[in-house]
Amino acid sequence: MNGSDDVSVTAGYGSSVRRLTALLRDLRGRNPILFWTATGNAVLGLCFLVGLAVDPSTVNGESAWLKPTKFAVSICLFTATLAWLTPHLTVSRRFRRSISWAIAGALIIEIVAIAGQAARGNGSHFNYATTVDTAIYVTMGAVIVSMTLLIAWLFVRATRNGFDVHPAFALGITLGGGLFVVGAFEGQVMGVLNTNSVGSGYTLPAVGWTLVGDFRVAHFAGLHALQVLPLAGYVAARAEQQGRIATPRRVVWLVGGLYAGLLLLAFALALAPLVA
Repeated sequence: MNGSDDVSVTAGYGSSVRRLTALLRDLRGRNPILFWTATGNAVLGLCFLVGLAVDPSTVNGESAWLKPTKFAVSICLFTATLAWLTPHLTVSRRFRRSISWAIAGALIIEIVAIAGQAARGNGSHFNYATTVDTAIYVTMGAVIVSMTLLIAWLFVRATRNGFDVHPAFALGITLGGGLFVVGAFEGQVMGVLNTNSVGSGYTLPAVGWTLVGDFRVAHFAGLHALQVLPLAGYVAARAEQQGRIATPRRVVWLVGGLYAGLLLLAFALALAPLVA
C-alpha cells in the first residue's frame, strides 16, 4: 500500500466516524431519554459479551450470559428505533416525554432482572423455583405488558392525529407500530403456556429456536416490524421523490402484507404441535 492509499483509507475512516457521530447526535436530539437507554444497553451488551467469554456458568444448557446479551441488543435496537420515530408521532411533547420515561423505566427493570438472574445462575423466564424467582418473573411480565399497552396508546393517538411526513413513510410507521404490538402480545402466549417452545428437533444456531413449535420466531418477527416497515415506508417515499416509483403507498402495503403473512405463518407453525 503506497502513501496515497494510506491517505484514502484514513479519509474514508474519518468520514465514516463523522457520519456516525452526526447520526448519534441527531438521535440524541430526537429523544434523549430513549437515546441514553439505547446507549446504556449497548454498553451492557458489550459487558455481557465479556461474560460469555469468561464465565463458564450455564442456565438450561446455554451460557448464563447469552440471554442478557440478546436482550440488551434487542432493547438497544428497539429504543434507538423509537427515538428516531418519536418526533414524527404527532402527540404533545409532554405526552411523548412521559411515554419515553415509562418505556425506559420498564426496559431498565427488564434488563436488570434478566442480568441479575444470570448473575445468580438462574433463568429469568418461566422460573417459579422460589418466591424470589416467581416475584421477579411476574414483575417482568407485568412491566412488559404495561409498556406494550403504552406503546399501543402512543401509536393510536399519533395515527388519529395524522403524521407530518410523506404518506408512504406514515403508512410504514402505522403498520410497523401495529405489527409490533401484535408481536409483543404474541409473546404473552408463551407466558400462558409457561414455555417458549412446544416443538423439538433441529434448532437454529445462536438463537436456539426450533423450526416448528417455537413461539419466539413470531414474537421476534413482530417486534422487528417496528424497524422493517417504517424503513420500507421511508425508502418508498424517497424513491417516489427521486422519480423511481409512482405508487409508494402500494409498495408499503405490499411489504406490510407480506410481513404480516410471515408473522401469521410463524405463529401458525408455533401452534402446529398443539393443534396436532
